[in-house]
Amino acid sequence: MRAVVLAGGEGRRLRPTTLTVPKPLIPIDGTPILHIILAQLKSAGFTHVSLSLGYQAHMIKASFDEDRWHDLELDFSLEEEPLGTAGPLSLLPPFEDSTLVMNADLLTDIDFADLVRRHKKSEAIATVALSRQDIDIAHGVVELDEERRVTDFREKPRLSYLVSGGIYVLEPALLRLLPPRGRHDMPALLDRARAEGERVEGHVIEGDWHDIGTPEQLDLATAAYRADRARYLGPRAAAELCAGSGAYRETVGG
Repeated sequence: MRAVVLAGGEGRRLRPTTLTVPKPLIPIDGTPILHIILAQLKSAGFTHVSLSLGYQAHMIKASFDEDRWHDLELDFSLEEEPLGTAGPLSLLPPFEDSTLVMNADLLTDIDFADLVRRHKKSEAIATVALSRQDIDIAHGVVELDEERRVTDFREKPRLSYLVSGGIYVLEPALLRLLPPRGRHDMPALLDRARAEGERVEGHVIEGDWHDIGTPEQLDLATAAYRADRARYLGPRAAAELCAGSGAYRETVGG
């Protein structure tokens, strides 16, 4: 199985850290988030991963041994300018089969192999992994009709909604809808597919999901990973990551 990891973002919300360390190499309890993702993909049966790079690409490439990482085959593509969350796919060779595409700033315990199996069973052109998020409202929420009469009053409700988890499984046919050049984001690509009558499936992540895009979110992800590594990694993957930690520290000058 093949996967694509989008690792070209600048991580502006994590500055000043990302002025010297690219976001995919931000450590989660001592291990770069990108290395955690690759270990998970390898454990799930993926054999080939394409890394789409941009900001500080040289540092990310230097964290790997040429085109292999613990027997996982790697290749690299470089964005000369930011291309969004779908545009980088135009730089890659055509997909030959269902391909997992994900952002490089996620900590999750999703079963990647199961996600691909469910996608193929659905016969959708794309599947989007979704995370359920809750927000507690500190005040009473009131709804009015057109004549300003109160139609509903809820005291400090909890609102629940689904957000894109930044993880997708895509069919080769989807890429025919992708512009050949320029910035393009995944929501626009999937909207275009739906407009043409294609099925886009949603898969709700029942387990854990963290976006490390802000210092607060990074702290939450680090605490979760430190508290229960086994939830995210099997014993073999954990040992391989520990074995490679020295090379990582040397690469970033730690």
